[in-house]
Amino acid sequence: MSLAGKIFNVVHYVANKVQRPAVILLYHRVTDLEQDPQELAVSPANYDAQLGHLAAEYSVLDAARFMYHVKHKKPFPERSVFITFDDGYADNYHEALPVHAKHELPGLFYITTSKLGTSQELWWDDLERILLATDPLPLALKVNINGQAWEYPTDSFAAARKTYFALQQVLRFSTPDVIDAVMAQLHDWAGVTAEGRSSHRLMTWEELKVMSQSPYVTIGCHTHRHPAVGVLSYDEQYKEIATSKTLLEQHLHLPIDHFSYPFGSRKFLGAKRYYNADSIKAAKALDLKMVCANYHGQVHTWSNPYALPRILVRDWELPVFKNKMEQFFKY
Repeated sequence: MSLAGKIFNVVHYVANKVQRPAVILLYHRVTDLEQDPQELAVSPANYDAQLGHLAAEYSVLDAARFMYHVKHKKPFPERSVFITFDDGYADNYHEALPVHAKHELPGLFYITTSKLGTSQELWWDDLERILLATDPLPLALKVNINGQAWEYPTDSFAAARKTYFALQQVLRFSTPDVIDAVMAQLHDWAGVTAEGRSSHRLMTWEELKVMSQSPYVTIGCHTHRHPAVGVLSYDEQYKEIATSKTLLEQHLHLPIDHFSYPFGSRKFLGAKRYYNADSIKAAKALDLKMVCANYHGQVHTWSNPYALPRILVRDWELPVFKNKMEQFFKY
């Protein structure tokens, strides 16, 4: 284990000794994929086993109760867990929701709105479709990114995969307009259309509406185009968050009180941050009540309700998941 990891464990062990923690789990997808380079998908079988374990051994709170403890600085019940999803993939409705109903467990689903009801994929999936699922590819990729020329090798699958990860790192700190321009160049370069794969689509508005009516579901917003909001001006951040919030409220006829930052990690490169003080200011201005980030940690009464830590869940089989959960609550 790295020195940073050891320090993290010591700090959280002490914090958990002071006060019992709650844990927010972060998921993205529940489905089986041929390839999953971002490791965002949990298989339906593993998800069913994970929720079965949570139902038997933990206090799984709904959004209202979790928010009550966060906002009023009240200690959480023993072994409190809060389940969240980011993005709004169609499998959240088709695969995850039936598991929630089976185990009668609540979850909060944060939705990115720009591609709902379309055949287009979110940009990192589209990037994977082009570079890792298109054959043959040209031997090299030349692309203009915000006025700068870049060249990447794509003469083998290994080279294309390396290029995928390199571009993914560049684009996640780019504005939505820059990302759209780059993806348009890649479509032309690879000779593919913007039509995405059905396996990677987001929900339709009708699917989301039906899902929102489940007693096990709370809906939150997750920006309109999924940028790292910390690279945007305050006005741009406000617009991105407000657009998703407004669209969801208009379509679902429900108040949207919850938000999560896209990417949401504390990692940054110089001024390039996934979220910043302006992000919190915009969330407060939009009267959002509770906001989740995406950095590893447990929640206590002193946690910032506008940047709550979450623990990313991978496609863990049940013995691994059980062990991880015990470690999260170790004190």
